[in-house]
Amino acid sequence: MKSAAKGFTLLELLVAMSIFSFMAITAYAGLSNMLTSNQAITEQEQKLKELQRTMLFLEKDIRQVVSRPRKTGYDADEVKPAFSYGLDSDDSEGILEFTKAGVSNPLALAKSSLERVRYDLEEDVLTRNSWAYIDHIDLEPVEMTLLTGVESLELRLLDDKDQWQSNWSDLKALPVAVEVTLEHKYWGKIIRLFPIR
Repeated sequence: MKSAAKGFTLLELLVAMSIFSFMAITAYAGLSNMLTSNQAITEQEQKLKELQRTMLFLEKDIRQVVSRPRKTGYDADEVKPAFSYGLDSDDSEGILEFTKAGVSNPLALAKSSLERVRYDLEEDVLTRNSWAYIDHIDLEPVEMTLLTGVESLELRLLDDKDQWQSNWSDLKALPVAVEVTLEHKYWGKIIRLFPIR
C-alpha cells in the first residue's frame, strides 16, 4: 500500500497565500492611513501654533503700548502719533503702528527699553516689523512673518469715553482697549479684545 504524500496541496497553498496577501494589503492600507492622518495633524498643529504665536505677539505688544510719539525727521515738529491705526491708505504705513515698552536689555547696553512696532498685512500674510530705536530715520526694521492665510484684519479702538473708534490719530492719547477681528481662511473669524495696560 502506498502511503499518502505529506505536505500541502496546491489548493491549500493558494488559500494560505490569499489570506496572507489580504492581511498584508490591510496592514499596508492601515499604515498608509495612519501616516496620512499624522501628516494632517502635524499641518493643523503648525497652523494652530502660528495663530497662537500671532495672538501672543498682538497681546504682548498692545498691553505694553506707551504714549511716545515718533520723530519722522530731523525737525522736532515732524512726528507720528504714539499709536496709529487707519490713518494712511497706502500699504507702506502698515495696518497698526505704535511705541511699546518692555524690551529686555540683558547686556545692559546704552539703549531704550522702548520699541517701535508696525503690523502689516500684504496679500494674505501678516507681518510684524520692529525697530530698536523709536525715532528711526531710514533704518530697516526686523521683519517677522506671523501668520499666513489672513483674509482680513480689522481693529476697533475704545476711547476713554467708552466709544468705539474705527481709526486713531491722536498724537499722544492712547485707546483704552483694542478689539482685533481677524478673518482667516482656515480658522474663520476670530475676535479678541486687548486692554492697554
